[in-house]
Amino acid sequence: MNAAERRLITYTAFAHALVHVIELTYPVLLTRIADDFGLRAVILGTIASVFAWAFGASAIPAGFLTDRLGSRRVLLYAFVGAAVSLVLVGISPNEWFLAATLALLGFCIGLYHPAGLSLMAQGVRQRGLALGFHGVAGNLGQALAPALAMGLAVAVDWRLAFFVLAGAAAVMAVVLSVTTLPLKGEAEVLSPADEAPGKLAKVLGDSAAGRGVTAQFVESGSQAAGPRPVRRFLIPLLLVYAAFVLSGIVYRGVITFLPQHLEELVDTDLGGAFATVALLMGAVGQLVGGALSQRVRLERLAPVLAVLAVPALVLTGVVSGALLVVIASVFIFFYFANQPVFTGLIADYAPPGAVGRSYGFSFFAGFGLGGTGGVIAGVFVDRWDTQAAFLGLSAFMAVTLLLSIVIWLMSERRSRAMEPEVAGGGG
Repeated sequence: MNAAERRLITYTAFAHALVHVIELTYPVLLTRIADDFGLRAVILGTIASVFAWAFGASAIPAGFLTDRLGSRRVLLYAFVGAAVSLVLVGISPNEWFLAATLALLGFCIGLYHPAGLSLMAQGVRQRGLALGFHGVAGNLGQALAPALAMGLAVAVDWRLAFFVLAGAAAVMAVVLSVTTLPLKGEAEVLSPADEAPGKLAKVLGDSAAGRGVTAQFVESGSQAAGPRPVRRFLIPLLLVYAAFVLSGIVYRGVITFLPQHLEELVDTDLGGAFATVALLMGAVGQLVGGALSQRVRLERLAPVLAVLAVPALVLTGVVSGALLVVIASVFIFFYFANQPVFTGLIADYAPPGAVGRSYGFSFFAGFGLGGTGGVIAGVFVDRWDTQAAFLGLSAFMAVTLLLSIVIWLMSERRSRAMEPEVAGGGG
């Protein structure tokens, strides 16, 4: 990577970490907010889903704005809005104001992912590795959130955590406004005019993540001069979106109630600290997934990681004590190892010139529609307990596995169908 790429990765890594610190602060402080306002689990879960719906809903306009205005401006909007929203959350007098301000906060930080990921996917040649580092930063932010929020809550009050994060968001906005990033490159790397095979091959290099279906097109000599066959990738793209919805339900339910689950079944008041341990494994998973995506075709890798995540999630709802921390960490590892894989598939299947919008739709699917997981898990907790919630979420993870298998089978079928085309082009 050159200096410009390293600078881009560094800024987006810090930005991604902060976004996920902000995202996880409410779940970490759930029990203290419940004690302050006197709320039931289903109400707390609904508020988490309201936040998640706003978080995901802003991804679609963010994708269009990214393609039209560029990443810098969208990222600046995100962090300025987050700074204001965090102050409002911190002064919430009741649950209604809290829900409204968390929705505003979710909308603002939801602008980040389409802009940040579009920049990463198109501005760095070693895309799989860069997305892995980007994911690692997000998971480190999630892992830091419990310790930071819980420490401030214990020392002073839960509201202080939101005020401190408001200051951090403001600093990020100032840094963005004065730092030179190679944002111009995002409009040049994969523009429609550059979709000649030689240009794409130069941009994507030899990485398996970049090769995916895009490289199948690049390598087919008979299609070299023609436009990218978008229709061929429409159904796989829709299946990836569906997988984002289902895995988003799992994600929102898990991160909302994991601290409480650990407090109850590890028999400690330090559930937030144990959540930090588990979420740190997500950072390792992102790094491993990013590295593997450089070497293994994404469609083949996705079902392997998913099949390992399903039993780990089931066991998370069954075991207790110290073993629960280990099993939860294993699930987090495999779940997040698949994130660079699916974000890479979005870039592979996106229509030319619409990568930002494609990421917008994917994060609306994952964080917006998938945000229903907070309500679903909250209903399970109110009716039974947190163990039942994790078992219920396992069903959604199992369907995600099935979708991964279908995407893989379709990819194999396309590969076999294109072999004669490649042979013909070579002749």
